[in-house]
Amino acid sequence: MFSCQIELSEENQNQPGNEELLTQDTNMIPEVSLSEKLKPLNSEFDQIGRFLAGLPQQDSNLFSSLSENKVWEAHSKQMEEIWDKAKKKRLNAIGNWEDTTFSKKINDSLPLYYPFSGPDFLHANYFYPNASSYHLVAMEPIKEFPDFQNLSQLEIKKYLSSIRVAMRDVIGKSYFITMHMQDDLRDENNLGVLPLLSVFAIKTGHSILNIKNIKIDSVGELIEHTQKSYALEISITKNGYTSKNITYMQYDLSNKKLMKDSVFSNWVSSIGQKNVFLKAASYLPHYSSFSKARSTILNNTQSIFQDDAGLAIKFVDTTIFSIQLFGDYTKPIKDFADHTFQEGLNEMYARTPKNMRPSLPFSLGYHIVADKIQNHQLLISKSN
Repeated sequence: MFSCQIELSEENQNQPGNEELLTQDTNMIPEVSLSEKLKPLNSEFDQIGRFLAGLPQQDSNLFSSLSENKVWEAHSKQMEEIWDKAKKKRLNAIGNWEDTTFSKKINDSLPLYYPFSGPDFLHANYFYPNASSYHLVAMEPIKEFPDFQNLSQLEIKKYLSSIRVAMRDVIGKSYFITMHMQDDLRDENNLGVLPLLSVFAIKTGHSILNIKNIKIDSVGELIEHTQKSYALEISITKNGYTSKNITYMQYDLSNKKLMKDSVFSNWVSSIGQKNVFLKAASYLPHYSSFSKARSTILNNTQSIFQDDAGLAIKFVDTTIFSIQLFGDYTKPIKDFADHTFQEGLNEMYARTPKNMRPSLPFSLGYHIVADKIQNHQLLISKSN
């Protein structure tokens, strides 16, 4: 299933590097033919992504035929409405803040490591659009796309409907709810993460060049895997000339797993200097049973942007990281135990003047519904 490969035309391989073309004065850039662009040997992955995202095909293919009916037209209309709502409610504000403020505080071109993510490439891209690569880790499984050509109209309707249902929380509340993901993504007959990752890639303006199964080898390097795997790599492009990868790893980040298996930590180390994003992580990084995961988060890290469900502030060495606060601290929502309340973080907020901890122009994370009191922290390495 994941066999499509990216290639440059033979003509393009003899041209200056793509990065060079993009950084030259625009008046000096020669007219580039389509044959010089990055292209897949098989464009089916991008076609599937557009079909699921409710966007029209760019040429005549199987999915343009499957789109010529009321089922897909209704799906397309609903996806447009969902997306418009998300942009107006949160995504536009995130994008503006990222561009005017956030990107000025961090090295935004570093790889992004996003543990406890679910298939949330959506917010990863909005907060870190310039990341050189994205590395998402969660417990939700990877499943191949169905054979759409042999699905009935009713089966296609159910599949498209299940995608919209699976998006309801991350669109409406900014995070996936674990119990809902159990029904939507983890059960044997349900989606897995691939459809949502593909939809979010397409809806954020990317084309999908390739999808392949991968695994971590014995020294922590990613290698292609021809069989069904716990990891995948999606290659995407926005401008047609440069590509980047989304890596999704289905992995248990508890000590029970990581203490037995060093290859995962070796792989995270191989990413090198990185930014980290933590959102609605069920307060798991607070617990002693996730101490190894904390190490992967803190090591070789230039910045961490998180809410209070990420790293407990007591684990942050302030001789290594500076801490900028946003919003107001409040107790964790009722779904989580009182012991996740952070006295140290509460005191830090209390002694920081209000004008030194500005409110963010958007809502994000668990408090978005419960009490609408937002608190986030930006940790920046002092070695920058």
